[in-house]
Amino acid sequence: MLTYMATLIELDHSGDLIKIDVELEAGEQPWRRIYATPDFVAWLNDELPLLETTIVGGDSDPLEQVDAIFHEYVVGEHMHLDRRFKSLSRTPDLFVWEFKTPDVRIFGWVPERDVFVCCFGDHKDEIETFSRYGLYMARTAFRRDHLNLDPPKAIEGKDYDDVLSDAN
Repeated sequence: MLTYMATLIELDHSGDLIKIDVELEAGEQPWRRIYATPDFVAWLNDELPLLETTIVGGDSDPLEQVDAIFHEYVVGEHMHLDRRFKSLSRTPDLFVWEFKTPDVRIFGWVPERDVFVCCFGDHKDEIETFSRYGLYMARTAFRRDHLNLDPPKAIEGKDYDDVLSDAN
């Protein structure tokens, strides 16, 4: 018996995933794509705007930080590994990645090169205080594994060039 699996574009049309568009400056073109689960979009719209920075002397709030990192990602800027974009390690490897801002962590996976699917976001201090890295990694892998997405569902690589290309 054949089972039909969907592509990212089909999942976007069905509402199982939502493409996140960022505002581009004149002359900028999108290089990479970001998708998100509906729950992540709800967090982005409802909870992220309420978060406050805990960085002493911080000049941007968490919402501005996420907007900036999404913009950098979409236009194809180099994403500094470990500082802005990081593969999270666990045994067995779940191939979960995170966007990192001074105040926020966003967990997701890379289904194909230059595409990120956001699953969960939270304030960095909450994650560290309550040791939630393992929880978010497991929940992200579970969500990905139960999404009706064409295999392979994630790139099983840890190197920058496995998952990203730069516009420049």
